[in-house]
Amino acid sequence: MDRQPTNDVLLLPTSDTSDGFRPKGTPLRGGVFVLANTLLGAGMLGLPAAFADCGYAVGLALLVFFASLGALGLTLLAYAADRAGRPASIYSVAEAALPGLGVLLDAAIAIKCFGVATSYLIVVGDTLPDAVRAFGGGGLLLERRLWTLVAVCFAGVLAFFKRISALRYTALAALACVLAITVMVVLFALNDAGVIDAPALDPCGQPANATAANGTDPHDCEGPTAWATDGMATLRALPIFVFAYTCHQNVISTTNEMAQPTRGRIARMTTTAVGTALAVYIALACSGYATFGSKVASDILSSYPPASPLVGVARVMIALVVTCCYPLQAHPSRLSLGSILKKVLGPARAPSDAALHWGITAAFVGASTAIALVVDDLGVVLKVVGATGSTIVSYILPGSCYFLLYREPHTLRWAALALLVAGAVIMPLSLTLIFLPA
Repeated sequence: MDRQPTNDVLLLPTSDTSDGFRPKGTPLRGGVFVLANTLLGAGMLGLPAAFADCGYAVGLALLVFFASLGALGLTLLAYAADRAGRPASIYSVAEAALPGLGVLLDAAIAIKCFGVATSYLIVVGDTLPDAVRAFGGGGLLLERRLWTLVAVCFAGVLAFFKRISALRYTALAALACVLAITVMVVLFALNDAGVIDAPALDPCGQPANATAANGTDPHDCEGPTAWATDGMATLRALPIFVFAYTCHQNVISTTNEMAQPTRGRIARMTTTAVGTALAVYIALACSGYATFGSKVASDILSSYPPASPLVGVARVMIALVVTCCYPLQAHPSRLSLGSILKKVLGPARAPSDAALHWGITAAFVGASTAIALVVDDLGVVLKVVGATGSTIVSYILPGSCYFLLYREPHTLRWAALALLVAGAVIMPLSLTLIFLPA
């Protein structure tokens, strides 16, 4: 029988050592930073609105459920890479599972990551002018294209880093910003509930005892909350929960560069990253929904007083977060595009690895910047790319590859099959919900 390695068996060669005891590589926490930063982007700001669609109980259940599926997919894909042979890639894993599948999956990942990276530049261009207004600024500083170019000057340089582990320090800075934004949302909720008393934290921008001239409640920015809603509203919110845990495109590179890459350490890395995201999501979603109820905006920051300097700081932080996320999308896209070019051109005509690295990265940065400068909303196109690409990367790829590569009967193999089936259901459902009239 084809035996699986135990949790403490090294999955990479141990001859390359830095201290005589362990292979050179990224410590476990570095991998957690990279994966968690890939997970925690601007999309988290839409979770309170998702809770408004489905209610507290259903929202919490969906967050936990899809976190479990996300962690399962990450672990399965890392284990599939072990069976395909390290160092691995999306292409090598897919080809080992089903010859001919590698190019298709590389194309899906390249397109998906390019679209997400472009949307990050658009988010920066849309977010920082509002922050400038909150601080009383104006003029050229309100020009969205200026901030897009500023973001590219930073993120574009990071995109050229060859090793994804080199991004762990910027990932840590981005996670600190995520924590600060979450704390701010929680503090607004506590102030609104009367737990603390801070006028600067009033979510509607009014003193707590204020009364409008016409006698209406100035806190009309707050709507009712519920534990559950109707089924159609819940279905419309489903894609937000589904795609909240997509970082699978980076797990193979991260584990390739990991120190002491045992199965136990890989499982701890993936579950810690997803668990961190889950904790942030729960705090952010519950606090934002508790504050504004059914009237919460699709971007939680848009619900707060636009002139609040505190909210302005939060906007700067979310811009920094997505700027740090940009190279984490460039890295897998570059690897996938390079793999496709090598396959199409063949070994004799393919450029060197260095030429591919610099050429593809430059094209990626240039094309995404050009689109972000002329387009301010990718709209339905990006939603379709997310519904297809994210489902393939998070569910179909891990489930199918593990199921095909580990043919001996065991529990994880059937879990992989279940994940594959879930992806086959989620993709058409998500696409239907995108085009379904409101």
